[in-house]
Amino acid sequence: MHHTKVKADIGVAKVIADLTLKGYVPCLPLSEHQPYDIVVVLDDGSTYKIQVKYATLKRNGTIEVKFRTSWADKNGTHIKHYKQDDFDYYAIYCPDKEKVLYIPNSSNYPKAIRFDKPTNNQTKFIKWANDYLEIKRESSETICHTPETVKT
Repeated sequence: MHHTKVKADIGVAKVIADLTLKGYVPCLPLSEHQPYDIVVVLDDGSTYKIQVKYATLKRNGTIEVKFRTSWADKNGTHIKHYKQDDFDYYAIYCPDKEKVLYIPNSSNYPKAIRFDKPTNNQTKFIKWANDYLEIKRESSETICHTPETVKT
């Protein structure tokens, strides 16, 4: 399967299924022109905007995380890098492992995530897939993404 739009649709469907199985409520935005694909409501009422990606496993047992979007038109190929405030999480679906990973959209996000043990037995600086299977809730000190209530 090579068509990018089909892969994107499969990724969104798998993420919706994964979120639903975890007891969350996935919501789709009305416009496809948002920088996120899904808004998820967690059981505590908090919400997160999620950008979905589809990534196949490389020979070395990792998936490469590409934090950008690209498209082609009559003017050529375009690449846009996401900003930190565009959304809260990347949800990356890996069809080879049938897993969805949730990567925070922050400046220290991993560029590659490992599913399989490296052949050189390296252990330092590895970002393991199993550490990204859940949406990590923000601490109470973190400001939520909901607007403050204004008293009038």
